[in-house]
Amino acid sequence: MEEEKEISVVIPVYNSGSCIKQLVKQIYELLNSQEHTFEIILVDDASKDDSWSIIKEICIQLKHVKAFSLSKNFGQHKATLCGFCNANGRYIITIDDDLEHQPNDILKLYSQLKDSQSDVVYAIPRNIRKSFFRTLATKLYKFISKVENPYAGVGSSFRALKKDLVSKIVTHQNHLFFIDELILWYTASIDICPLDFYPSQKKNSGYSFLKLFSLSSDVLMISTTMPLKLVKTIGLSMSSVSFFIGAFYLFKKIVHKTPVAGYTSIIVSILFSAGLILLCIGIIGEYLGNVLMMQNNKPAFYIKEKI
Repeated sequence: MEEEKEISVVIPVYNSGSCIKQLVKQIYELLNSQEHTFEIILVDDASKDDSWSIIKEICIQLKHVKAFSLSKNFGQHKATLCGFCNANGRYIITIDDDLEHQPNDILKLYSQLKDSQSDVVYAIPRNIRKSFFRTLATKLYKFISKVENPYAGVGSSFRALKKDLVSKIVTHQNHLFFIDELILWYTASIDICPLDFYPSQKKNSGYSFLKLFSLSSDVLMISTTMPLKLVKTIGLSMSSVSFFIGAFYLFKKIVHKTPVAGYTSIIVSILFSAGLILLCIGIIGEYLGNVLMMQNNKPAFYIKEKI
């Protein structure tokens, strides 16, 4: 059985051939200068560049480095899950692959978590370096998330977790997987550590607008029934409005003998109602589709190669 380490650093990798070697070198030198035992786990999420070739070179050159290559692009959270499943540390640190987070700050998270009663410590940025639209989308998502859970929306992908919490998280290995939501399922002992974040060293972000939208949709599906409640509320509201409008025109026709014309208004009402019904059916269909895939045990990830 593999000896337990003090610190496991999990790094999901995607198209980071230009910076992954520098990142791993800095982390390795930092942890190797300490008395702690450690391991670095690299999970390549089917990168389209030469990231996996560089990772192989790193594993040859450095000890205490493990690497896994996934068969296709499963996404950052599922790549991190793969790292969790293979981590052997008492404390697990997750960090991005683009040097947005400084490796030296790993020890700050580790020390704060070890000295506290918390189960997880999140690094939060003192300085916001995202684009206006991405910042706006993030704030909107966090606002929606807080509707049902006041702790939601806190944190970042740079975090430190205790082994007991990670062991609970890895029991959820299905296609709907979002680390920060699962953390909220198991603990409210959450701490934060304000740190400076830096510009990404990648040429292109791994998250396009469509990917961010898809991720947000998946999170809503796993974390809340709010869309279904919204559908119910909209349906009830539209039914009430339609009833009173119908009653008003019926009253005019019967009492005041006023002819009710309006072919155009009828068509607009029908089209609006039909569109609303299709939207509601689509939301319900998303839930049913995800339930079906969960029943069919769609995997969160599949390892193609490991070192």
